[in-house]
Amino acid sequence: MSTRSVEARVREAVERHGRVSFSRAGGPGGQNVNAVSTQVEVRMPISRIPVGSRARDLIRTRLATRVTAGDELRVTARRERHQARNRALAVDRMVELIMDATTEDARRVPTRPGRGVATRRRAERERLSGKKKARRRPSEED
Repeated sequence: MSTRSVEARVREAVERHGRVSFSRAGGPGGQNVNAVSTQVEVRMPISRIPVGSRARDLIRTRLATRVTAGDELRVTARRERHQARNRALAVDRMVELIMDATTEDARRVPTRPGRGVATRRRAERERLSGKKKARRRPSEED
């Protein structure tokens, strides 16, 4: 299944099952901040995210700081002056976080160092060894 269709399904699930709440953002901004509830918080039950159980486990571990005790993924947005823009930002951020967290890392294929690397390492060791020998006090044999 393409990444695009998974992303569309996740976005649809967030918009359908995500709980949205609003509060005052606080901080600088004057009368608008003090009077209007522009901060948006979106909570999405992890069980409702349309991905497999392995992906849900990845979400729980990779996004552990954003998962609540009630097993919900929590995202807030408060950058914009308008509630609707902050809501769109929060939904976008949640979808992006879910997609990033569920992307499996490429498996690393272990390889041996090449011959050139070993040669350079040996030459560097010999160079350092010679430098240290030059610092020593001459022995009575020399």
